[in-house]
Amino acid sequence: MKPRASFTGLLTAAGLLACLATLTSFAGPFWWGFELTTHFRAQYALALGGFALILLALRQWRWPTLFGVFALLNLAFLIPAFWEEVPATPTIAAGNSPTLRALLANVNAENRDFQRIRDLIAAADPDIVVLVEATPWLLDRLRDLGQRYPHRLAEPRDDLFGIALFSRHPLAQGQIIRFDDKASPPAIVATIIAAARPFTLIGAHLWPPVSIDLAEGRNRQLRALAAQVRQSQTPSLVLGDLNLSPWSPWFSRLLADAGLRDSRRGHGIQPSWPAGWPLLWIPIDHVLFSDGIRIRHREIGPAIGSDHYPVIVDFHVSDP
Repeated sequence: MKPRASFTGLLTAAGLLACLATLTSFAGPFWWGFELTTHFRAQYALALGGFALILLALRQWRWPTLFGVFALLNLAFLIPAFWEEVPATPTIAAGNSPTLRALLANVNAENRDFQRIRDLIAAADPDIVVLVEATPWLLDRLRDLGQRYPHRLAEPRDDLFGIALFSRHPLAQGQIIRFDDKASPPAIVATIIAAARPFTLIGAHLWPPVSIDLAEGRNRQLRALAAQVRQSQTPSLVLGDLNLSPWSPWFSRLLADAGLRDSRRGHGIQPSWPAGWPLLWIPIDHVLFSDGIRIRHREIGPAIGSDHYPVIVDFHVSDP
């Protein structure tokens, strides 16, 4: 007769797997497969904390201690999202600068529910819209946005890497660039002037790191993105599906190399992908900003038929 697995045994095995995944996440800089384990800090913390409490209720003492320690270890990575980072430059007074709103949405190239995208833009009423995975089909159905957003820059594609920018405010300059080579997805770099205050907007969609080649390509794109921000002569706002979470070592490296800050700070974890799968939710759609910009509000928007939720931020730009 085969022995049957006990409930406590299954909990213990699951907890040990979560502990192992936590350990491998610290090796993220060394191999793309290990980096994938860095993205689920919230899931590890919740699972390990829950397993520890259940085992304690069942009068198990040894494993709950280990699981509790690992839950706290993961929690340490999550806590900074709940307090605002102290800016390195003086605070921008709200009365001296108009509030601008930016909307980032990975619309999913296969999404045919364009009306929900239109409704989102109408309800959020942003000054700037960045759409990634924008297809010619979608932009054709959004062509009347030109009435509200007369300034536009786009490279729609029939694959997953089309991109589009719509702005109420003039573009002093704008171009489509590639961060790595000619085969890389297009990105947008534009200088926007709002209320006589110029800032640089960068919209991007980077390679998904699902193989060693794609992971290395994405990391080259991150380095090129940092270089692009460093050479900007105005404050920078980066909006994009960067295909990494804030707990990836490559994310913290990007912030350090580019002198950027994460708009999530002070607003919570705010996961954006995969829509409809809450147990797997992670934040991979980002709004990053440099000195000269202050984030006033950040939120995750409603479902739009995509596998991503949109991100909405309100911000100020300092005087030139």
